[in-house]
Amino acid sequence: MRLRTEEKRRAILEAARSVFLERGYDAASMAEVSARAGGSKQTLYSYFSSKEELFVAVILEVGGPIFEPLFENLRASRDLPRALRDLAVAYLRLISQEEFLAYRRIILAEGAKSNLGRLAFENGPKRCWDRLADAFRDAMDQGRMRRADPWRAVGHFFGLCNAGPAERLLEGVIMTVSDAELVETAEAAAEVFIRGYEVRDADAELPSGRDGRLRRHAASASLTP
Repeated sequence: MRLRTEEKRRAILEAARSVFLERGYDAASMAEVSARAGGSKQTLYSYFSSKEELFVAVILEVGGPIFEPLFENLRASRDLPRALRDLAVAYLRLISQEEFLAYRRIILAEGAKSNLGRLAFENGPKRCWDRLADAFRDAMDQGRMRRADPWRAVGHFFGLCNAGPAERLLEGVIMTVSDAELVETAEAAAEVFIRGYEVRDADAELPSGRDGRLRRHAASASLTP
């Protein structure tokens, strides 16, 4: 019974995926999704309580399997620059896919009109940010990154990744980007991030927060001729 239930859930997600891509978000209906999945609306609602929830589940089905092993690798790897580079490459390749661009554009267009934006963030990006923040916190505890707010560091990491071709693709400024350019962008983002968060002698034993910033500033000033 459990196997059939999982098969039905996947059938619904595949049907929803095609409907959202063909119709867009507004024109997509739960009735059409249930018809394509080969069941009733009642069955569909027993799996997903709303169109917003179904849409978010479709996005997670596409992106989730890609990032899970990368987060585990990031926490386990002693080669932090390489692990971050791999994460950046996978991230840029995912968000640059035409299908994923379509989903992101839907969220940008519809997110503020309903619960879609909050639901998408809390079930998608926020989970990724939390996982990465935990990994950064571990790296800071191990002396592999300077002390800082892990959540802010995550924002800096993804901000660096998004700068450049990914943003222009999302806005429709360009239609395609080569994989070589994505990899180059990812490597540059990881390098800049590592340089910004590498451990320096003056930072190694200083706390984070306002006191730490003041003491780091004083330490830096004392090293200036």
